[in-house]
Amino acid sequence: MKKHLLFAAFSLLTMAAMAQNTYKGLPVIKATERKVDYRVENIWSRGDWGIAPEISPDVLAIPCFSRTVQFAFYTDIDSIAFPMNSAKVQQFYVLTADNKYALTEIRGFDYKPISFDMAAVKSPRYRFWYEQDKNNEYLARFRSLYPVESLVKGLNSDSAKALRILKWVHDQWKHNGDNEPRKNDAISILEEVKEGKNFRCVEYGIVTTTALNAIGLPARVLALKTKDVETTRSGAGHVLLEVYLRDMGKWVMMDGQFDAMPVLNGIPLNAVEFQQAIVNNYDQLRIRSLSNTDKDKYIMWAYPYLYYFDVSFDNREGIGRKKEMQEGKPSLMLVPIGAKNPSIFQQQWPISNVVYTSSVNEFYAKPE
Repeated sequence: MKKHLLFAAFSLLTMAAMAQNTYKGLPVIKATERKVDYRVENIWSRGDWGIAPEISPDVLAIPCFSRTVQFAFYTDIDSIAFPMNSAKVQQFYVLTADNKYALTEIRGFDYKPISFDMAAVKSPRYRFWYEQDKNNEYLARFRSLYPVESLVKGLNSDSAKALRILKWVHDQWKHNGDNEPRKNDAISILEEVKEGKNFRCVEYGIVTTTALNAIGLPARVLALKTKDVETTRSGAGHVLLEVYLRDMGKWVMMDGQFDAMPVLNGIPLNAVEFQQAIVNNYDQLRIRSLSNTDKDKYIMWAYPYLYYFDVSFDNREGIGRKKEMQEGKPSLMLVPIGAKNPSIFQQQWPISNVVYTSSVNEFYAKPE
């Protein structure tokens, strides 16, 4: 009789424990803080996910690199882990400190190709203007204030020079996605950096572009946008730059925030080539970086932004310079074949300053 009572008591305790760890038939983990970490294999994203009970389900999509990966989700006091692949959907609840249940859904995906018009262009419809640095007072002042020429002294290849400049800009401040400068030119930004201020991806793009132009490498700020740019409320854009490497005869993407240059089989890539290489040549793809930027983590972060691409027609340096336009617009946006021409950014700001094209060869025309 005693054994039966002990067994019954043990069974009740076990059932109670199970009840506390499930809700509506799904697993439950607890949290006292709203920010959480998660891990895909050995790739950590720390503090990049926020618990949101008001969103049901709150979906976190993770790349699976065309295989089964181990996923783990960590709150400040609890965790859950399980294998994931691109066909799997896993749900669980996070119980917050104020007793709210946040339905969290993990979806696996594999990177997908997007298509552009790759046809040769005999007569480009659009003209771009790039810095020639002929008696440019602004760039002369930049060179007098910052050691960009000495940084690249003795380097023979354009890619080595560009990487050295990229690392220098990357090290000037820590990323702050919420802080905007008083003025949006490179010298003004760096003056505020001296005051101890930190800035966004936008400012990394601007300063790196100016520094590259100052050493004679044509460069342009490149704005990236996600596929859901019109419908998401935040996180729809990222800004970096592209530089034209004359000794290789091609445009190359560089990210100052992450100190990253994508390379495939030894050849640096532009942003569209980077997107294609992620899908088709992931194992051969490398991230060249003087800061040892992690390939998997950078790609996992950057890939969603590689959908819409836009650049200014006039990329010359100087404050107060009148910018040339095409068709009355200052910028050209590269749009995938069959995709919508976006007209609003993050549900709030109209996109009315771009001409749209799907032609890669128009977008990547050689500088005159």
